[in-house]
Amino acid sequence: MTEIVLKPELIKGLQKVLVDYEPANEDPILAAQYLAAVVGSIVATANIPKNQQDDILKQLLDFIKYVYDQQTQASAPAKQDNQPSEAFGKWKPK
Repeated sequence: MTEIVLKPELIKGLQKVLVDYEPANEDPILAAQYLAAVVGSIVATANIPKNQQDDILKQLLDFIKYVYDQQTQASAPAKQDNQPSEAFGKWKPK
């Protein structure tokens, strides 16, 4: 899979789409829930064998955790340079 760069503009744009769809998505946790449901639906309806779907879902969950860890570490008060950082990752199916 290709490298992705997660920028604040992308996140804001996605949340705007979600808010336009359902105003309650102003709540970032509800918006995240919608995004998680979309990911689950995409993987579940992909035309690939079930065992591959399960493996891809596990890898995506691991990637979500990786991005979360990077973002929470980047926003920790102990950060030396106090500069915001962009999350990025490389994900490849195993």
